[in-house]
Amino acid sequence: MTATPGNYYRFIDQTLRHTPHKAFIIWPEQAGAAKAGAAKAITGRMLLDRVSANRQRLHRHGIGPDDAVLFAAPVSLPVITLLLAVMAHGTTPVLPPASATGLTLLRILRRHPVKGLVVARQLPLVFRLLLRLRGIRIIPGHELPVLPADWQAPAEVSPDKAALITHSSGSTGVPKAIRRSHRVLTAQHNALENVFPAWPGQRDFPLFPNILLHNLATGTTSILPDLPGFRLTALEPELIIRQLADREIHTMTGNVFYFRKLLTWLHTHPQVFPAVRAIGIGGSPVPDSLCRALNPFFPNATLYIIYGSSEAEPIAIRVVDDHLPDPAMGYPVGTIHPAITVKIEPLGEIKSPTGDTHTVGEILVRGAHVAAPADTWLATGDFGYIQKDRSLMLTGRKGNEMIRSGVQHYQIEHVLSHVPGVDRVAARSTETGFTVFVEGTVHPDTLWQALQANFPDKPANRILFRDTLPVDERHQSKIRYERLV
Repeated sequence: MTATPGNYYRFIDQTLRHTPHKAFIIWPEQAGAAKAGAAKAITGRMLLDRVSANRQRLHRHGIGPDDAVLFAAPVSLPVITLLLAVMAHGTTPVLPPASATGLTLLRILRRHPVKGLVVARQLPLVFRLLLRLRGIRIIPGHELPVLPADWQAPAEVSPDKAALITHSSGSTGVPKAIRRSHRVLTAQHNALENVFPAWPGQRDFPLFPNILLHNLATGTTSILPDLPGFRLTALEPELIIRQLADREIHTMTGNVFYFRKLLTWLHTHPQVFPAVRAIGIGGSPVPDSLCRALNPFFPNATLYIIYGSSEAEPIAIRVVDDHLPDPAMGYPVGTIHPAITVKIEPLGEIKSPTGDTHTVGEILVRGAHVAAPADTWLATGDFGYIQKDRSLMLTGRKGNEMIRSGVQHYQIEHVLSHVPGVDRVAARSTETGFTVFVEGTVHPDTLWQALQANFPDKPANRILFRDTLPVDERHQSKIRYERLV
């Protein structure tokens, strides 16, 4: 039996079968294991055996291609192999939003045809009875006894069937479900491979679990960070730095929160990592100041800013070079991916410090790797404009998009993020101008001077200091503007 081209898992299956003795995942045994150098190498054969064992478990539970499995357990090696088995089985994995509550999980169970629930620990009796009444099977997310087995071919499914359901970060409100079909997931894989082709022997250090699926499909070895459950709030930067030093890592991805934490450690414990060739940063607007700060520690790395949304990854990619864009014009996110079409839904005009104007509006996208109905435009919730060279600039976010004195809030935030002593900054639009919220140790006069130098029409009217600013659960990087007080 051979798999139809519909099932995305076929890429992974073919790669694992082709090189069964290769280590595809290097997994820390536990949080802190990198300190002692302990790690577990998982080969293609080991993954195929685990997928086979888990598919047998799904079959025993009566779970098939028309069903869905909700993953309510933290990310672990057994949970990852179970997710791969669900995909191979033709079943749809459903991943809840970060830090989902019990109420969130109940809502997801009502919205999707969930037949299995993956849990890390035994549920209270009342929940077990409720799930049984609804015909939902409880699947413990722990390691199974694994014996060598015949490796089944991936299940045949339609390319338009849901391959993966995830949730957005919820930075503008309640996280929304993102349905990626096998066709879209395949297109996203091809879009990434087009821009970042894998090479033999590449060793990647991915922070985002979805990159692991891409790496398995390309045959790239993934060294997974020593970060329990991939929870950023559990990040201990010294453990990540130890892995970078010990594991011969060539490429790495992460977000603003992650790299700022690493930089804080490196400033007091400086090390250089010449083996790293490329760094990708995304998940939220990326200040140029962060990229410049990484250069001394990764002297041979090309830095990329990767812009996308939960439904469309990537939309644009920027190579960070010696050119210093004017931060007063917003966040430059680079060249639009050739497989994406972008248009701007006009909102109004912004002004540059030199007096030039640009029409800005919400960024709409469509294309093969956009998780939206065919030939429809996806509204990203981001605002910006397209420059003459077809590169994209971000100037604002939905819910806080109003233009004041020819300025949107990202322009103010990017300028102030370059001021020494500013750890995090947010500008919220009001009827009389922007209120600026700052996390850091900078003197207010320094901030006012930076604003005056870049925005002659004085769009800001107040600066308030806060110990912490509210951010999204998933990336710990996107400002929750509605929670600013």
